[in-house]
Amino acid sequence: MQYQQKRKYSRAINVLAYLALIAYFIISTLSHPYAEIGSVVIIGIKCFPLLGFALAMYKQHLRQLAWLCFVLLIYFTIEVMYVPINGALGALLITLLYTSTMLHIRWHNRANEEANAV
Repeated sequence: MQYQQKRKYSRAINVLAYLALIAYFIISTLSHPYAEIGSVVIIGIKCFPLLGFALAMYKQHLRQLAWLCFVLLIYFTIEVMYVPINGALGALLITLLYTSTMLHIRWHNRANEEANAV
């Protein structure tokens, strides 16, 4: 499969996994017993760093996508610590987003190299 086509598929998976992760954070926060106290603040704390990378996902800035992967490692560490409480869905979504973002960066560079070689 050509790198150009792989890049399109990985971008679609990136967007879906990104939206699923944001939805997971919102739903998991609202399902806890402290949801009445300050759920908006807690959702903001969980989602604000990820929402900062929405423009990078849209415009495909590779350096910012690499920073997104770094931030996802922090989220992954936190989610793995709370797997017995929250379940493994959050860790799986973060892993999917991390892997697809890294592959998208790689395939984007390879597609550019192929275009420049021709």
